[in-house]
This record gives sequence, structure tokens and C-alpha cells, in this order.
Amino acid sequence: MKKTLLILIFLFSGGTGILAQSPQFSQFYSNPIYTNPAFAGDAGTPRFIANYRNQWASVGTPFQTAAFSFDTYAEDAGIGFGMQALHDQRGSALKSDQLSAQVSKLVFLDGQKEYRLIGGLQGAWTSNRWNGDDLSYVSQFLGSSDPMAAVGITTNRVTASAGVLLEYVPKSDYDATYWISSAWHNIGVNEDISIEHQNVNFQVGTKIPIEIPSFFGNNLGRDLERESAVTLAMQVRKQGTSRQLDAGFNIITSPLLFGVWYRGMIFGPTRRDALIGTVGWAMGNVMLQTSYDLPVSSLGQDTGSFEVSVWYGIDALFRFTGKGSHDRRSRKCLRY
Repeated sequence: MKKTLLILIFLFSGGTGILAQSPQFSQFYSNPIYTNPAFAGDAGTPRFIANYRNQWASVGTPFQTAAFSFDTYAEDAGIGFGMQALHDQRGSALKSDQLSAQVSKLVFLDGQKEYRLIGGLQGAWTSNRWNGDDLSYVSQFLGSSDPMAAVGITTNRVTASAGVLLEYVPKSDYDATYWISSAWHNIGVNEDISIEHQNVNFQVGTKIPIEIPSFFGNNLGRDLERESAVTLAMQVRKQGTSRQLDAGFNIITSPLLFGVWYRGMIFGPTRRDALIGTVGWAMGNVMLQTSYDLPVSSLGQDTGSFEVSVWYGIDALFRFTGKGSHDRRSRKCLRY
């Protein structure tokens, strides 16, 4: 089973070109600059993010993806900067490393600074490596050798990405925020990459303040600043013939966060993929979030995935640590 899956990985990754599907995160909202370069500087303060995904551990050598990023925001210029290192390992045969840098620019569309248009650009260097030593080939059973088993393949590419974000962030903390964004990834620079391997995504969401009794504190002083909200979001992605929908909600009753998400398409024979449960803790300048993908497809229950995300901000990341810090930064809008 393990070898069969790895062979399928190679076939769908484009043969000797090693043009694989881009790595994905169930917590796409916890790795913002990977989703869209327009999110660089999103928190309005220097921020470190670490993401780790472990998928299909029952295969033997699981699919593993790790990302580490840093982004910050220049308030006076309305410019965000980011950088990310990503490592992706699909079994023992295919490995990828990517280094990327992002820049974003914020423009206010009204005098109240409630409507915001943000554009972002990304440059990335990606190295893909194929190693077939651990695989079995049909030619071996026929008494001959296969050239794919004798040598590894390495490709290096420089690509560009572009994204845009439109958001409504009202002055009142008691009103809902709305946002819509889109990004286009894997635009070839040093080597042409066909449209089939470019990645396009589209997101829309809202964050609605609601009244939820706090589980912590005594509702005095700073406890009055604690946040209670529900976030609803949807993401649609397309890369080649692969299409995918992510939709769900998170409920925030600070410092706790929990949510339910669905991944898959609504229509079509391959529409079902996974239900995702997530829980998190956010306090001050730290957030820890974990999730598990429960498969609902025909692949079986032993193909689930585990993810963990950790955020650390130099300044406070979350509104309920005090409205003063929220008001000082015009870009601060944590959507989840």
C-alpha cells in the first residue's frame, strides 16, 4: 500500500518535471501569508508563526509539512513585509523546500478608514527532489532495470504570486467585520509553468461579535475586554484539475477557540474529503491551535491528519488584552 501511494504521488506530480500539487493546511487561516501575500503584516505587529501538518501516518512514512514565517507592518507607510521557509515531504520519494518573501500595501478607501484594499506580491524559490530508491517498478519484475530507480531528480524554480484583499473593519468593536480575498500562485519566472500547475484561491468571511459568558475571570476591569465572537469563512482552491472547498466556523470565547470545518466539494463523485475539528488557546501575544482531520472519503479512517499552529507576537495579538493596543494599529484585524 505504501509503495502504491508513493507511485501515485509521482504520477500526479507530473513525471520528470516534478510539478506536484502544492502543500495544503487544514488551518489555512493560521498560515495567512502562505494563503495570500496580501496578508503580510496582517497582525499590525511583528509576528512569528510555526505550522506543522502530519498526514496519513498509517502509510509508514507520513506526509509531513512544516512552515515557519515572520511578518511585520510599517504603520506610517501602510506596508507589510513577510518571509517564510517551508519543507514538504510526501513519503520517502518526494521532498520540497521553499523560501519566499512577501510585501503588501494597504490603501484606505474612505475617510473613516473602515474600507481597506490591500495588494500583495510574493517571490519564491522552490526545490523539488525525487528519490525512487525505496519503490518497486514493473521493470524489476520483468528482469530489467528502470532508469527512474537509478537516479534522483532535482528541479529548482523561481515563481511569483499575487494577491488582493478587500475588508470592512468598522470603528465599533461591537459590529461585524467582513473580508474577501483572492491569490494566484506559482506564476513561472525562470521557467514556464503551465496553467495546470498554477494555484488560484478565493476566500470570503466574516467575524461577528456575540454575547457568550466568559469561562474565565470575574467580568471586572480587563475582563470586560475579553472577546466573544463567531467567525464564518469559505475558501475555494483550484490547481490543475484539482478543486477543493474549505468551509466552516470558529467560536471564540477568550481565551478559548474551537471550531468545525469541512473540506471537499459539494457536488461531484469525489466531493467528500474530511471533517476538521479544531481547538485553541489565545492569550496576550501567544496563540496555540491544534486540529484533526477526520476522513469522510473512501480512503478510510486511517488516513487522517494532525496539525498544530503556534503564533507569537512582539506586541499583543488579540483585542481582548486591551482596546488601547487595538486602536493604535490600523491594520490589526485577526479574522479567526
